[in-house]
Amino acid sequence: MKRLVLVGEGQGDVAALPVLVRRLLREKESGGEVFVDHDVIRESSPVRWNKQAARPDYTKWISRVTIASRRPNLAGVLAVYDGDAPTFPAGSASPFCAGDAAKLMARAAAEAGAGKTFSLAVVFARVEYESWIIAGVESLAGKRYKDGRLALPSDVKFPTGDPESHGKRWLEQNCRTYRPSRDQSALTELLDLSVVRAKGLRSFKRLEHAIDQLLDAAARGTHLSTPT
Repeated sequence: MKRLVLVGEGQGDVAALPVLVRRLLREKESGGEVFVDHDVIRESSPVRWNKQAARPDYTKWISRVTIASRRPNLAGVLAVYDGDAPTFPAGSASPFCAGDAAKLMARAAAEAGAGKTFSLAVVFARVEYESWIIAGVESLAGKRYKDGRLALPSDVKFPTGDPESHGKRWLEQNCRTYRPSRDQSALTELLDLSVVRAKGLRSFKRLEHAIDQLLDAAARGTHLSTPT
């Protein structure tokens, strides 16, 4: 079996990402070929803005990708970050664009061998990981955590407006007991992924496509770095 290594940022994301990716792998019937490494690599601010040089600093990002690439029996590296920053990198004057940011990070990772010695996919959740949970909120209505707490009220409805504009704050307002580090992975387990897909979130489609790309490259014995 080959190993899929995950890179994330917040405590809640690091706990929830393996749950979500394992579910997606099971759906793709890849559970016997690729497994998710339980040890998620965490880095909250992978790219910094170097004011003195007036350019992005990818040092931390390349370091984390290098660590991921050294794990044995590697199928690939999947990095998932929140896309809620107004600029990229933070502190620069460039407006954030999920596609552009992911491409820049994928290109910078070539220094660590991405696309040559191992496969890498970079994905930004829009606006946050919680946006994917909210997309499936109807499937969570009235459900309870294992400890008996109510996950979300039985009358909760998917919010109006851009489906990729609602994040952690909306979840905290509609579930007063929500704590990312404790509940994000549990909500991911309860989530009906078909309900999430029905909302047509571009970032969730990108996540699924990225996983498909990594699986295909692993099956072929090739390496890719995506997006390009």
